[in-house]
Amino acid sequence: MPNSDQTPRVIDEQRVYDGFANITRYSVDAPWQGKMLRLDREVHFHGHVAAILPVDPARKTGILVRQFRLSPFLDGGDGWLWEIPGGLLDGDPPEACAIKEAGEEAGIAIETLESLGELLSSPGIVRERVHVFWGTYSAPPPAETGGLDHEGEMIEVHELPMADIARMAEAGEIIDAKSEIAVFRLKARRPDLFET
Repeated sequence: MPNSDQTPRVIDEQRVYDGFANITRYSVDAPWQGKMLRLDREVHFHGHVAAILPVDPARKTGILVRQFRLSPFLDGGDGWLWEIPGGLLDGDPPEACAIKEAGEEAGIAIETLESLGELLSSPGIVRERVHVFWGTYSAPPPAETGGLDHEGEMIEVHELPMADIARMAEAGEIIDAKSEIAVFRLKARRPDLFET
């Protein structure tokens, strides 16, 4: 462990790309085994995120969305991922963002909200903190598609038994990290929601 007077220091930062995401090259002096090492790293930043696993406890159903993602398509898949609703904070508190995303992506109203903690999606290169929640709803989604056209979202809305959602996560059908972690954290905390 570094001494209190040996904390990492940013020596230089240069923005190398501005777009939907920003890429910045940093030079950082970081303590290691009694000396300071110079690290040069590029960091991708597009903003922090909130995501929510909506659950109807009375019917033991939950909502997942399927949407097209370019990165997994480029890696040889079809690009369609099972996910929980989520999006960039855009200046909103995480709780407000989670509720807003459930409305925009799935068309549902969240009645109660509880944190499932935070996660870092890929801390070696991406500066993204994901605030994960679960929330209750009581009216089924009004449509089979969701999202905002002006954001280019292609979203299918699926209401499924929570037991099926758990099975999908355990079988590796849900490979989006925030979504899989939300399912496992909620199942550990509230196994009753997943009982058939």
